[in-house]
Amino acid sequence: MVLLHLLINMAGETVFSLFVAHLDHGLRGGEAERDARFVEMMAEKWGIPIEAGKEDVSTIAKKEKLPVQVAARKARYDFFDRVMEKHQADWLVLGHNADDVSETVMMRWLRGSSIEGLRGIPEQNGKIIRPLLSFRRGEIMEYAQLHRIPFVEDSSNRKRAYFRNRVRHDLLPLIEERYQPKFSKRLTNYAKYFNELNTYLLEVCEELSGRIINEKGEIRLEHFVALPVALKRILLETYLLENGWIHEPLDFEELDEILKLAEGTWGTRRIALGKGLWIIREYDRLFVTDTPINSPIHPVTCPVPGSVMINEIDNRMTVAIVEKSAEHFENIGEEVYVDGDKIGTSLWVRSFQPGDRVVLDGTVKVKKLFIDRKIPRRVRLMIPIIGSGEKIIWVGGVCVDYRFHVTKNSRRILQLRFSQPIRMV
Repeated sequence: MVLLHLLINMAGETVFSLFVAHLDHGLRGGEAERDARFVEMMAEKWGIPIEAGKEDVSTIAKKEKLPVQVAARKARYDFFDRVMEKHQADWLVLGHNADDVSETVMMRWLRGSSIEGLRGIPEQNGKIIRPLLSFRRGEIMEYAQLHRIPFVEDSSNRKRAYFRNRVRHDLLPLIEERYQPKFSKRLTNYAKYFNELNTYLLEVCEELSGRIINEKGEIRLEHFVALPVALKRILLETYLLENGWIHEPLDFEELDEILKLAEGTWGTRRIALGKGLWIIREYDRLFVTDTPINSPIHPVTCPVPGSVMINEIDNRMTVAIVEKSAEHFENIGEEVYVDGDKIGTSLWVRSFQPGDRVVLDGTVKVKKLFIDRKIPRRVRLMIPIIGSGEKIIWVGGVCVDYRFHVTKNSRRILQLRFSQPIRMV
């Protein structure tokens, strides 16, 4: 209300239009409805247009597997975005104050946050500006009393069940009373310092992103591992936040675990991010996915000639007899030619199994073949293995066993073809 009062006074001196956006999160029942009516009444009294909305944050939190406070923040900013787009607004002005900053920094410090978290609340973040950030809550209250500005208070701000409230009402007052009277001020100064440091590192990361992030949005590890560790941490967290994989800054241990994953020398490893997401290192790249492991292909048979649908990979394999007069048989990813004289009346299709071997330049384990070709572990079960009897004919999209290659002596030649490319990444 103080912020709105200040903006109304400024509007008389500066040319800009002003409107109010208010969201009821559906968490406080009648009290929240009271707040909405109060804001609408004051907006009408002061002649300011208002956009009011309501969301069922509890349902959103359950559906998206988010903490209620995180879901509330997401719903609130999504609402703000819609209202700003509707009114073609240039700025979103919020009323956070210096106490909000010190509380936020303290909470995140206690949780072991990264620099991103310890920078507190920025004065400007894109279209968001917070003009009251240098004022303490007490100063704002004095202004409200001096100018007789009406306001209502959210009673949940007094409930000790919330971590922020325990920090606000218990911890910070205790430290300021017994140890350091200017502790909150010191925290806001630290936030400013960390924000300056974070801003600089982000600018450096922005310059590097074209080299570090590939066209698929994955981190190129060959370039990433050469960066100073401070830039690695900033780049990793920014990558996760800006792509929406996480909604809050990571704590130090979480970030350190991901950093170790990125710097490892193994082929494929993964770490759970929560909400069914995984961050995966595959050889020379790092990325996030919600499908780290796929279901194996259920064994099916295919008549020769004929076709069969492989539901697990949404792909159809067709076997056709081709004329002997064809001069050249080129084996490409999803289409190969094999010696039909060595194959019976049907083929089988299944997933890779431990112990599978093919004959190339000698006998080779299919597992080693996957490793040598840098085929990710998470997709190996989705690569069709085609065979006859006890022998593998074709590792789909990878290679044909030498024993089934077409030769000048082949009398019956079969074309094995998939309707779409076989996934290798």
